Amino acid sequence: DLAAQAPDVPASARSFSSQANGPASTLVLFDTGGQWGRLGEYYAIETGMLASHSGAVTTLPVTDYVAGLAGRYTAVMYVGSTYDGELPQAFRDDVLTGDVPVLWMGFNIWQLTSTQEGRTAFTTRYGWDAATSYIDATDTVTKVSYNGQDLSRNALNTGGILSPHITDAAAVSVLGQARCSGADGAEAACASVAQSSGSAFPWAVQSGNLTYIGEIALTYINETDRYLAYADIVDGLLSRDGQAPSRKAAIRIEDVNPNTEVDDLKPLIDYLVSEKVPFQIAAIPYYVDANGVYNNGQPLTKTFDQNPELLKLLKYAQRHGGTIVQHGTTHQYGKLNNPYNGVSADDFEFYRSWCTAQQSGGTPVECKTDTWVQLAGPVPSDSVNWAANRVSLGKSELKRVGLGRTKLFETPHYAASWNSYLGMKKVYSTRYERELFFPGMLNKDNEGNKGNFGLFYPYTVKNIYGTKVLPENLGNYEPESYNNHPPRSGADLVNNAKKNLVVTDGNASFFFHPDYPLSELKVAVKGIKELGYTFTPATRLN
Repeated sequence: DLAAQAPDVPASARSFSSQANGPASTLVLFDTGGQWGRLGEYYAIETGMLASHSGAVTTLPVTDYVAGLAGRYTAVMYVGSTYDGELPQAFRDDVLTGDVPVLWMGFNIWQLTSTQEGRTAFTTRYGWDAATSYIDATDTVTKVSYNGQDLSRNALNTGGILSPHITDAAAVSVLGQARCSGADGAEAACASVAQSSGSAFPWAVQSGNLTYIGEIALTYINETDRYLAYADIVDGLLSRDGQAPSRKAAIRIEDVNPNTEVDDLKPLIDYLVSEKVPFQIAAIPYYVDANGVYNNGQPLTKTFDQNPELLKLLKYAQRHGGTIVQHGTTHQYGKLNNPYNGVSADDFEFYRSWCTAQQSGGTPVECKTDTWVQLAGPVPSDSVNWAANRVSLGKSELKRVGLGRTKLFETPHYAASWNSYLGMKKVYSTRYERELFFPGMLNKDNEGNKGNFGLFYPYTVKNIYGTKVLPENLGNYEPESYNNHPPRSGADLVNNAKKNLVVTDGNASFFFHPDYPLSELKVAVKGIKELGYTFTPATRLN
């Protein structure tokens, strides 16, 4: 009974979210050592964000764990990212003998069986032997089966998966299977190191108080990835008690600005109204062409009241199930090509960017369809107050033209600095999007390091910045490849929604631009409905 002896929380812990979001409390432990120790912080943020859907989250370097600490929490989640990283004996003992549910992902599970006493305790309690479970880096695994579906796994992910050596099948529930394949993609017999007959071996197992996943399921993720299985396992460990699946969907019409053509937008709104589908409209308060790219070299700024027919349509939409979401203030930054041309809806607003000829780094070049967009760092004006004032300006403008007091914000191109996100929080408590995170948010040793990573969610979360985030998890319709992003059809959106059915509390949320074919929007809406989802205002997403 670990709760009976739970000590104080160490000073190095970081907490976010709260039990106002759900009754659970989660302790996320992460590695900090080794050449790639900084990745432990990233994985802890990602895991903590998923756990925030169900309540409060506390993160802690695993080396700072003290005996009995798990007793303070609904569950403990450890991300083993450093091979043979240091694990305190107190943590090992509490996993082996404690009563608190533990989710263990990745490396170092073998340290629980480093002594014969530990090995005996482990195999007796859990029905598999971590001492004779090996990492299968031989097989190609591009699929993970979970909840009746095959989820994708990127072929570039060659780090291997630890295959649990099950010794008592009756004691172990296999939650997911890694599926082995040959060079042609067809299923093939797994290598002997997996110690499993056939073309699959256990990817995730559960027994006693331990749930184990044989790899870091937070790398190379996309909308159909085995990350969805991880998101469901995290949520299920914290909040599910006979819960029936809840299927909700949402749509956002993207990049509507004072220069949008009524003839492009009206058919989408008319269709959604006729189908009684609630919808969101991402509205950019000011249209700016800072360098006159589309205005014969003359700079242009335009507001919604300078396009009265469009403004009339937006007010009609609001009366018929449409919700206005503030989408930045200008969706561009000054006269900078950031990275394209300084025009609203094309450029970033709260983060600096440019194009390069190669995927990672390199000298900035002119942006073309086959170049890569690099997220380079904060914009020159970056500060908490600058962002708050800029967002407030846009909110006031939407109110001035009669579109009301908006309650939701969407960051242009889903990218902002740490300061800018904190500034947005001063104006909006809820965002509807994906987002970026940065080094040093959990581990002070990483402060000042360059880098960032993006994340999306299948359900609503409460982030480190103190903001509720509504999920957009399917992507958008895109007819052609651009900047090395593949095209995506209406049917692809439906397929992404189908994969998200593996998440018990998951949603199907996507966006669509006004100048794209109505026929593709119809394909997406109809297909998502047929999967059993119900369209709802974004604020009601799970």
